[in-house]
Amino acid sequence: MSSVHKIRRNTLSGQAMAEFVVVLLPFYLLIFGAIQTALIYSAKTALNYATFQAARIGAVNNATYTGIRKGLIRGLAPLYTHSDSLDDLNYDILRGETGEGTGGNIKNAATEVDGYTRIIRLSPMASAFESGSSGFGEENEDGVMVIPSDNLMYRDPSPSSGGFNIQDANLLKIKVQYCYELIVPMVNKVIGSLSQLNNTKTSGFHPMIDDIDPRFSDANEFAADELEGSSGLASYDELCSGGDIGYDRVDSHKGFVISAEAIVRMQSPAYETDPDEELGDRMCQEPYMVCP
Repeated sequence: MSSVHKIRRNTLSGQAMAEFVVVLLPFYLLIFGAIQTALIYSAKTALNYATFQAARIGAVNNATYTGIRKGLIRGLAPLYTHSDSLDDLNYDILRGETGEGTGGNIKNAATEVDGYTRIIRLSPMASAFESGSSGFGEENEDGVMVIPSDNLMYRDPSPSSGGFNIQDANLLKIKVQYCYELIVPMVNKVIGSLSQLNNTKTSGFHPMIDDIDPRFSDANEFAADELEGSSGLASYDELCSGGDIGYDRVDSHKGFVISAEAIVRMQSPAYETDPDEELGDRMCQEPYMVCP
């Protein structure tokens, strides 16, 4: 073979290698981006169910943080359970509810809920617990302000000064924000950076949002309309930091913010405070729960 043919073959081989390198990164991002997107969709579906489960359990447990948290853990447990037997599955869910065996970087439903979620109780609003014409609050035998839920069809339907009646105040509506961890290499940082950019605190994005209210894509825009700028939604940095429970997903850009809403009718009197000795202090307290 002549030297001219050798040079031409080497040139063609080098050109093919260069073309392969050029298309490799977009091909990688396309394939693995699709995988990560499917995982996000699965997490969103799980969060939708978990939020409805949280609302249902909260409705029979006085709309307290403890009850809502338990429902969230049960609903998200399938995402972090890999057991192949019913007994082990039940143990994993119980471990998530009680926090047994958690800590450090162990990922399970309990650490995910405690470290990377925020509950916003959209209804009943805080003003509904006031007494008199301002709301429908009544003090029970333990000195806790509650919204009665019995005999609603016979109660006075007249609205309070806030423009809602006692039937409206007995609708439990919650919104849950969740910082889901992205796990596909390289792609996670790209998608996480986009989520971080989209959920930073900004002013001027919407007329109802000011410097102390975080942007949360279109969902935050509608919530701001509904609650007149006091939605209490968390920014990316607030939601993905993990607090003192989990590791920080902000600096690594591995978090993706998703949210879900659910509404059910109360099946027990709504409490203004949570009597639970262990978790009661999280009731309506950031970063765990906000009650506009």
